[in-house]
Amino acid sequence: MTKIQIPYGTKQIDLNIEDAELLDAEDVDSRRTNNIEGLDVIKQTLSAPLGTKRLRELGASKTPEKIVIVVDDHTREAPTEKMLDALLEEIGEEYKDKIMLLVACGTHEPPTEEDLKRILGKYFDQYKYTLKIHDCDANDLVYVGTTSRGTSVRLNRNYVDADIKILTGDITLHYYAGFGGGRKSILPGISSRDTIQKNHALLVDEHARTANLEQNPVHLDMSEAASFAPPDFTLNIVAAGNGDLVDAYAGEMNKVFSKGVEVAKDLFCRDVPDLFDVLIVSAGGFPKDRNLYQATKAIENCYRVVASGGKLILVAECREGIGDKYFDAWMNDYATYEEAEAAIRTNFVLGGHKAFYMRNVMNLLELSIVSELDTHKLTTWQIKAYKSLSEALAGVKKDKVKIGIVEKGVDTLLVPTRR
Repeated sequence: MTKIQIPYGTKQIDLNIEDAELLDAEDVDSRRTNNIEGLDVIKQTLSAPLGTKRLRELGASKTPEKIVIVVDDHTREAPTEKMLDALLEEIGEEYKDKIMLLVACGTHEPPTEEDLKRILGKYFDQYKYTLKIHDCDANDLVYVGTTSRGTSVRLNRNYVDADIKILTGDITLHYYAGFGGGRKSILPGISSRDTIQKNHALLVDEHARTANLEQNPVHLDMSEAASFAPPDFTLNIVAAGNGDLVDAYAGEMNKVFSKGVEVAKDLFCRDVPDLFDVLIVSAGGFPKDRNLYQATKAIENCYRVVASGGKLILVAECREGIGDKYFDAWMNDYATYEEAEAAIRTNFVLGGHKAFYMRNVMNLLELSIVSELDTHKLTTWQIKAYKSLSEALAGVKKDKVKIGIVEKGVDTLLVPTRR
């Protein structure tokens, strides 16, 4: 193969390994459609929504006093500013002062001002006085119903009280909800911590896995929860791992989600006929590798194509550290997969599920991490820790083993076609 660069934070790491196989970049680039400028694609989909009236028609019929637009937080890379450009034009100038932007954080730490400026662009200044950041522990969350799986659903009051509710976001892989997007902006996006924990405890089910919605209890529970306070309008996009817009879908939430999932599944899933002795996986750079909590999605997406006893090297800067205190604590407390599995079944704690997934992978292969994390901490977790990729590869006999490389691990699901 020729020399490539893989993402690491906001930088690139040069990598040149003879005969290594690049598993994602070329395929993704060949599938994306870039003949139409992204904003025009979004405007076109707003003009012909799926299963509902146009936003301008909804505004005319409801004469709303409060319009809430839910946007993704700092851990996602949706083109939020571009989506807001199109939405505000469609809604109309007369409703500009009726709009509130609500950042869907779930249980994540709230975004910084720098994060918000990156997410919202010019709209940070325009709406900073009506901008709200969801707090999953707020005392004014509104109960809207209990799902058939026993999840008591409490949501952000600003959203529930809005005359017009709008969801935005991207549809991409999710390792136990199947796919992000649609209903996920509500649960976990603007739900209470208890609601999120109850829903996420369903992830131990065998059907709760990446790119699967069939009989997936996490997805089905999210969808039921969203039906208690459904949005009036949803705008979701699908983007390639490099951020280029592939398509956009607007209208009724479930129709939008179904349409987007069809494209996302084709875009992000890779059939891989051969197993690899060594797999080098970049999470995809910042913000996907801002912390280990986020970057572990790349491990979960890619480990299945590593031969038993092989080596997976995660390349993730993790400038913000581990990213979750419960993930950190569970990795300290549960040193084996069996211990983590017992804990996840009997004492589910959000964040602990990351330790459950990681211990599962470590039970099957050797895990190394190239990052800015504390090497001593990773070593105590039985993970090989390095500060450079060259150091991680120093003991690998590159001419003797089969090596694979993934540039955008968070956005690539590797599916082995044989075992």
